[in-house]
Amino acid sequence: MDKVAIMTDTVSHMSEEMAKKNNITMVPLHVTIDSKTYAENEVDLNWFYKQMPLWKRDDRLPLTSSPSAGDFFQAYQNLSKVAKSILYIGYSPKLGMAIDAALQAKTMAQRQLPNIDIEVVGSLTACGAQMLVVLEACRAAAKGRTLPEVLQVANTMIQKVSFIYLSDDLYYLAKGGRIHKARPWAGSKVTNTVLLEMDATTGGENSPLARCRTKGQALQTLFEIVKEGSKGKRLHVGINHADALVEAKELRDKTLSQFDCAEIYITPILPVVTTHTGLGSRWFSWWSED
Repeated sequence: MDKVAIMTDTVSHMSEEMAKKNNITMVPLHVTIDSKTYAENEVDLNWFYKQMPLWKRDDRLPLTSSPSAGDFFQAYQNLSKVAKSILYIGYSPKLGMAIDAALQAKTMAQRQLPNIDIEVVGSLTACGAQMLVVLEACRAAAKGRTLPEVLQVANTMIQKVSFIYLSDDLYYLAKGGRIHKARPWAGSKVTNTVLLEMDATTGGENSPLARCRTKGQALQTLFEIVKEGSKGKRLHVGINHADALVEAKELRDKTLSQFDCAEIYITPILPVVTTHTGLGSRWFSWWSED
């Protein structure tokens, strides 16, 4: 029996192969399309990407929802059969209700699963940055660390990871109410690429970084920020994209040419986040070794 089981959610955009390899449980968020609700990891992603412009045109974007307390309790129940304790690392509470639901399920579990210890932590970020936090916690658990020790690793990583979102269109974030301090940029008539950040330094909410006239300038600005923050140290990187694989690969290749990377991943953005950010979005997450 494992000492600590690691859980996250599909906002981490961890691939199913990676989750299976690392024995990580992912709780799915949900998307409602034409009055029917699906687990987002069961929706055909290519089809979803193709539908997004049509839904935007008709002003009928899908509805999205966090996992329920029941979803989390079921996951806790399943994991209680193979582990002595559970750590769930979720996306920023500023983006949805997953952390609240996970805590409600923890209260249920304390009554019905009294022999299992559960900790719930919000990562103050999402996507690749959340995934990087989860992976480090998983590595600690694989070494046989206790739940408090694995939780400490996760909390340390939450303070270390950085997360930058590159977008050419803030329409979706503004419509979903998740744009926060960058709202004035959403109404700009100037065509540009916007850089937003969301991690512990921003309290887990989207915060404006820069507006660039071209995508090339946006990448240059991004790398200047990464260089300043990493100070030449080895990087761990996650890249996510919404139907922008070519640009994601270009971003990966340029990253590898400029930085020493211990690991670098590219994964697609799933339906829930795509609904709130739109197509073409790129997300760059990293942390640097000490």
